[in-house]
Amino acid sequence: MQLVVVGVSHNSSSVSLRERLAVEADALPLALDQLRARVAEGFILSTCNRVELYAVCGHETTGVDLLRELLAARGNLTAPTIRDASYSYGHRSAVRHLLRVAAGLDSLVLGEQEIAGQLRRAVGVARSIGATGPMLDRLADVALACGKRVRSSTALGSRGASVASVALGLVERDHGRIHGANVVILGAGDTAGQVLSQLATRHGIRVTLVNRDAERAHALAEPYGAAVRPWSALASTLTDADLVVGCTASPTPVVDIAGLSAARGSDNTRPLVCLDLGVPRDIDPAVTSLQGVALVDMARLEADTQLRDSYLARDVARAEAVVAEETERYLDWWRGRGVASTVTRLHEHAGAIRDAELARALARLPELTGRERAVVTDLVARIVGKLLHAPTVALKRDPEGANMAMVVERLFELARQPIARDHHTHTERTVCLEPQPESLAS
Repeated sequence: MQLVVVGVSHNSSSVSLRERLAVEADALPLALDQLRARVAEGFILSTCNRVELYAVCGHETTGVDLLRELLAARGNLTAPTIRDASYSYGHRSAVRHLLRVAAGLDSLVLGEQEIAGQLRRAVGVARSIGATGPMLDRLADVALACGKRVRSSTALGSRGASVASVALGLVERDHGRIHGANVVILGAGDTAGQVLSQLATRHGIRVTLVNRDAERAHALAEPYGAAVRPWSALASTLTDADLVVGCTASPTPVVDIAGLSAARGSDNTRPLVCLDLGVPRDIDPAVTSLQGVALVDMARLEADTQLRDSYLARDVARAEAVVAEETERYLDWWRGRGVASTVTRLHEHAGAIRDAELARALARLPELTGRERAVVTDLVARIVGKLLHAPTVALKRDPEGANMAMVVERLFELARQPIARDHHTHTERTVCLEPQPESLAS
């Protein structure tokens, strides 16, 4: 079995392509169902900066091809397009990649902390429907612990970096200070919370949250003294806004040129900055054709190099060392578990053959007494046990035990139909390791 990951991120693809591949929260369970029908274990990490599919498969190359097919189907993209825009990692590199992601080393903003919560939720949803198993459950726990260790042992965790902090810094750098501004936040999720936290450090700002879930919006706004308005009041709320921050989970823009134009009025030239932190976009880029309206979106953030990667190389080196150590620790656990699984299946395989052949032989010797049948049964068991003793010891003790286990599985065809246990029903299902005609498209 091999761990593989295929994905797209701010490092490999455009915002527009990630918009097509993004998996919204309400679509995640269906996407996971389609993924787990094709692999032994899997989960999907979809954020504003990345869409990644993690899976435990029978073979690295086959697994990568399968995950790319699923991504292409989701975005209705051609195979060459996905191949050119995506990256893939197999086993050791896949483990290291997830640990770097969890530590904020692969983020748009180096060291940003939101990714830990996003990863925790992604794995939590996958666990809740039985898409993950022992390998990915353990990996996710290791990755989150690794991220926590990096932040506690390096300066990466002490500077409070986040996409929200960098975005607001970019707005102030390019469009002036926002102290005293009238700010409208669209959404009431984690990103909205980050924006509120950042705005709380600036004086005289009036903040209004507009969200479809009033209860959730009030819970988020209350600690910061922000106002809350229903979604039906969006147009009137935008009329006097100085800064609009989009951070919803909507699959389509919630602010378009027609709606914003109507909200501002035909003679309104009041300067308005739109900060779009959504992927897919919350604000139609066409709004910049309106007089006085400027837009800062994820593409603008990604193009900016002045505010990124501002940490000392020494801190990054320390973080990478932690990732390398935790990667090897996880792989040692994987190898040990893999060898134990092979030993168990080898003994079960031999035991099944032993029992079948013994039953066949005893059926042809009905004249044997009970004592004689016991002697024959014991003899067969001893022969099988002695034959398995040396290879069992070698698999468990040899440093190359993992590679030997793969050979044993091939020789005895132990991996032909691996079994995965359903976490909720406690039943077993045969897992397909080869591509099947399914689609991840929601």
